[in-house]
Amino acid sequence: MLPVVLFAFTAGVLTIVAPCTLPVLPAILGGGIGPGRYRLLGLCVGFGATFLGLTFLLSSALAALDITSSSLRAIAALVLLAAGVTLALPAIARLVERAVPRQAMAPRALAPAAGPGSAGFWRGMAVGSALGLVWAPCVGPLMGPVIATAVVAGPTVEGVAIGGAYVLGAVIPIGIVAALGRRATRRVNAPAAARVRRAFGVGMVVVAIVGLTGTDASLAGALTTAFPTPAGNLVEAAAAGNSPQEVTTGTTDRAGLTDLGPAPELTGITAWINSDAVTLASLRGRVVLVEFWTFGCINCIHVAPYVRAWSDSYEARGLTVIGVHTPELSFERDLDNVRDAVAKADIRYPVAFDPDFATWRAYGNHYWPAIYLIDKRGQVRLVKAGEGGYDETEAAIRALLAEPG
Repeated sequence: MLPVVLFAFTAGVLTIVAPCTLPVLPAILGGGIGPGRYRLLGLCVGFGATFLGLTFLLSSALAALDITSSSLRAIAALVLLAAGVTLALPAIARLVERAVPRQAMAPRALAPAAGPGSAGFWRGMAVGSALGLVWAPCVGPLMGPVIATAVVAGPTVEGVAIGGAYVLGAVIPIGIVAALGRRATRRVNAPAAARVRRAFGVGMVVVAIVGLTGTDASLAGALTTAFPTPAGNLVEAAAAGNSPQEVTTGTTDRAGLTDLGPAPELTGITAWINSDAVTLASLRGRVVLVEFWTFGCINCIHVAPYVRAWSDSYEARGLTVIGVHTPELSFERDLDNVRDAVAKADIRYPVAFDPDFATWRAYGNHYWPAIYLIDKRGQVRLVKAGEGGYDETEAAIRALLAEPG
C-alpha cells in the first residue's frame, strides 16, 4: 500500500503542472491576497476539506441520495466571483468590510488564535472550499478507481489514506502558488500592488464565469490537447503502477487477441442518449466496442476522438460503439449535464447512463476510460484501460470485423 500512497502524494503535487489545472491558477494566485496572517492556512484547509469530503468521503452518501454537486459548484463559482470582484474593485471590498463585522468572520470558538488575523482564515477557507469543488475534474487516473470504490461501497481505510495523500500533495503547490500571489502585492509599491490585485481579481472573475457556464471541463480538455507537454503527462506517470494500459491474458490468434469469456449484458441502465435501449444480445453478428467513460475525465476526453472516428469509419462494416457513462464525480450524475456533454462532444453513437455502477460492476471494471471489444459471438476479445494503444485497438477492430459471423 505504501507505494500507492506515495504515488498518490506525487500525483497530487504534480497536478498543479497539468494543463487541466491552468484555468484554476488565477483563482489560486488571487486566493492568497487579502488581510490576515492565517489566510493561506484557511485556503489550504478549505481546499482539502471540501475535496476530500464532497468528492470522496461523502460520495457514496451523495450517490445514494441522488444528490449532485452541480449546485455546490455553482455556489463555489459565485464565491470565486465575489472574491475576484472585491480584488478587482477595492471600493466593493471596503463596502464588504463595513457590512460584515470582523467578529462574524472569525468566531472565537473556531478561528485559530482568534484575533486580528483570524478573519483572513475564514475568507481564505471560503476561497479554498470553492477551489476544492472546481479542482475535482483534474483528479487524474490514480484517484479515479479510489473514487469509484468510494461511490460503490463507501470509503475504505486504504482509500482514505490514498485520498489524504493526494490532497496533502496537492496542498503543497497550491499553498506555494497562493503565497507567490500574496507576495507579489507586498514586494512592490502601492500603485503597482493595486494593479496586481486588480489583475488577479479579473482572473478570478474569469475562472468563476467559466465555472458558472459549465465550460471548465471542455476548456481543460482543450488545453490538455493543445499543450501535451511532459508536465501534462507527469500526473499520469505518477500513477502508472496503478493504472494498467492494457489488460489481456494471452494470445490465441495472429491479431494478438484471446477469448476472455462472454460479455456481460448491459444492466441497470437508467437512460439512453442517441438511441432507444440497446442489448448486446440484439447485436449478435456485429462487433461491439463498449467504452466506460465520464465527461469530466481528462483521459476520457483524450480518447474520445479515436472512439468517434472508429464509430464513423467502421459502423457500416459491422461495428457498434456503445458509450457507458458511469459518473466519477457528483456533478457527472446529473443526466442533463451528461446530455449536454454528449452534444458538445459530437457523440452520435448510443450512450448508456450507468449512475448506479451496475454495468461497471458486471464487467468488473476499475478505470476511466476502459474499452471492451466484443466479437460477433458476444465474447470479449480485448480490454484496454487508459490512453494509448490506438493503432493496436483499431487493428483488433479490423481483425474482428474480418472474422465470420
